[in-house]
Parts: sequence; C-alpha cells; structure tokens
Amino acid sequence: MTEIKSSLPFSAVLGTTESGLSTLSYNAFHVPTAFLHNCGTWEGTAKRVLKDGTLVEEHLVRVKIEIEEARYVQTNTVRINTPQEVTAQYFGYFSEGKLVFPLTDEVYTLGGEKATEFSGQAWAVTDDLIVYRGSRTLQNCKTYYNELIALTHANAQHRVRTTQLFEDGFYKLVTMIEEAKVEAR
Repeated sequence: MTEIKSSLPFSAVLGTTESGLSTLSYNAFHVPTAFLHNCGTWEGTAKRVLKDGTLVEEHLVRVKIEIEEARYVQTNTVRINTPQEVTAQYFGYFSEGKLVFPLTDEVYTLGGEKATEFSGQAWAVTDDLIVYRGSRTLQNCKTYYNELIALTHANAQHRVRTTQLFEDGFYKLVTMIEEAKVEAR
C-alpha cells in the first residue's frame, strides 16, 4: 500500500489538494486521517426508507467515536430522549490501514436485540470519505450493510452517512443520517 502524507493544513478543504486530487494520509499508528476526523460525538436524525421510497422511521441518533493508538470504540445511541432509547458499543482495531471489527457474538443491535456473527471492515477512500461493509445474523437472518460516511465541511464539523441494508441477499432499505459534531474528542 502506498502511503501518501498530506501537507495541507486541517482548515483546507478535506480530501483534495490545490490541484483537485484526493489525498489519503495516516498517523503514526497507520490510522487513516479520515477516521481521526470522525472522532468525537455526533448527533443527527436517521431516516430509514424502504426501496419503494416509504419512510419507515425517523429518530435522533448520537455516535461517539474514540481512537487510541490503533484501537477503536464506537458508542451508538438511538431514539434519544424517548422511552425506547438504546445504546450499543462496537470495538475494533486498525490493521494495514483498515478498521477491522473482528467476528463476535457479543454485540447488540440498536433495537436492543443480540446479534451473532457480527464483523466488518472500513476503509478510508480519501481524508474525508470512508466506506464500511458489515454483516451480522439476527433472528436467523444474515444481514449485510454498506455505508458511505462523508465529511461535508472543511472544518470536519458535519457529515452524512448513507447505509444500504440487505437481508438474506436482498436489498431492503437505506438509512440516511445527517450529523453535526457536538463534542470534539
């Protein structure tokens, strides 16, 4: 893997050089800068939409991302300030520039159900764009999801996430989340 170090200041538009070329840089632990820009606490609204365009649900979400050296912890909270509020944690590590969530049966969904066979990987495409692929089994149904995470402002204070969900190999719905950083790391 070729490692490109960005010489741009953080205040520059993330992900591009003056020539418009995308950048991809890493810290000393080979953690891509895109993941470091996502550290902190994010809040926003998640909208789940079926493939026919029907809005299934809309709720407030909070995501806290912490990275220490090559270790990663993500704490997701959904349905904020409601009786159905649920929190789930995900633990991963960076290897060869990728975020890896190892295979585990010790994970709970944001609906509060225990999932088995959970695993995933995420890659930085540029300093402001991440692609994630995960899977789990829930109620004997194998679920896969693809997520695109894009920082939308030069100061890395806003991001948009779009997740495609597949159940037993069939596309089911998309989740769209627009978030603002409410607490830096």
